[in-house]
Amino acid sequence: MSQIVGINATHEIWIALERNFSTVSKARIMQLRLQLQTAKKGRQSMLKYLFKIKKIVDNLSTIEEYVTEQDHILYILGGLGYEYNSFVMSITSHTDAPNLDDINSLMLAYESLLE
Repeated sequence: MSQIVGINATHEIWIALERNFSTVSKARIMQLRLQLQTAKKGRQSMLKYLFKIKKIVDNLSTIEEYVTEQDHILYILGGLGYEYNSFVMSITSHTDAPNLDDINSLMLAYESLLE
């Protein structure tokens, strides 16, 4: 609130608040986008990994920064380990790209095959 101390006009207060929250939103967007780009499955279960990615995508949506379904899928595939290389190749080589629900189901099934 120190940004509005000493400001008299309502319009000036509005501009100062908007500028302040805009900066916070941009920083938050960058933080969430970076989390999305660097997310890795690692040793967590596939279900936890998929929820982790979904949570980041949902958080971006709440600040009106939308991730397309295709990008959502690419972020998921990009964070998988080498043991998923054949799965990723089979998905990315299809001319008809599966939707997000299909990817989630296929990945959970593939994980059970690896166990």
